[in-house]
Amino acid sequence: MTSPADKTPPPASTQCNPIPPPAVKNSRTFNVHTKGLSSSLMSDFYYRVMLASWPQFFIGATLVYLCINAGFALVYFLGGDMILNARPSSFIDAYIFSFQTSTTIGYGYLLPKNGITHAIVMVDVFSGLLYVAVLTGLVFARLAKPQARVLFSRQVVITQHRGQTSLLVRLANGRKRSSIINCHVSAVLMMEDRDPCSLFERHFVDLNLQRDNVPIFSLTWTLVHTIDEQSPLYGLDKAAIEGYGTILIITLDGIEDVFAQTVHTNYIYEAQHFIFNKRFANILGQHKGGRRMIDYTRFNEVEDSH
Repeated sequence: MTSPADKTPPPASTQCNPIPPPAVKNSRTFNVHTKGLSSSLMSDFYYRVMLASWPQFFIGATLVYLCINAGFALVYFLGGDMILNARPSSFIDAYIFSFQTSTTIGYGYLLPKNGITHAIVMVDVFSGLLYVAVLTGLVFARLAKPQARVLFSRQVVITQHRGQTSLLVRLANGRKRSSIINCHVSAVLMMEDRDPCSLFERHFVDLNLQRDNVPIFSLTWTLVHTIDEQSPLYGLDKAAIEGYGTILIITLDGIEDVFAQTVHTNYIYEAQHFIFNKRFANILGQHKGGRRMIDYTRFNEVEDSH
């Protein structure tokens, strides 16, 4: 495979149709539109629930529960005179009765009036108990899922570091009183074949880091990749990096010491997040009493390299 560093990005104007750059934003996931994949909620329900934010989760759970009760209320309403002490033709009373039944509250005012109503009530109660059980399990699964709270710098810096041209990425542990044990990091470049007349390909190239693991990750960590003749970034400037649609993928995994469970996370940088001849601002200092202090307010700051 020909190294991207051995090629020159093609000019913008050519007889072939150029391949547009990927739509990727600085985040933990690729921002890609798909076509032809199933988007049904039930086909991957558990994954969708675990992926949703807490507001989305509780709003969705509430709406589903309201709809379930509305369905049983409609059955009671269409069944005619099925509820004792309910107002005639009152959907509100039917809904209140369904809600009290599914939650097993049973205040004793609205009651089943005949055998058919009792049969529907049994199904209503069972569905309510089943829903509460499923909801409880989902809440527990979301709360118990271990997560690595790791901060990634917004920029990738290419500058002189200890006399060598290097790529730098800053990481930090986002928790004050926990660490990640046996923490391992990998860095992979995804570079495109930008020749619009050839078959479109993406090349994945591992970046050799000066250090890719630490026994305890509790403070900050700057990843360093030396850009030498063996580096896929050797000889590339900002325009060439953008021309190849370069994407840097950082993955991290280790054992969270509080829960003693494996955690992992990742971060994705696209070409526009590569900056040259800058350095990360110093965030280490001393607090009162001589204690070490980390200024996270300057975590993403960069300054001119000297």
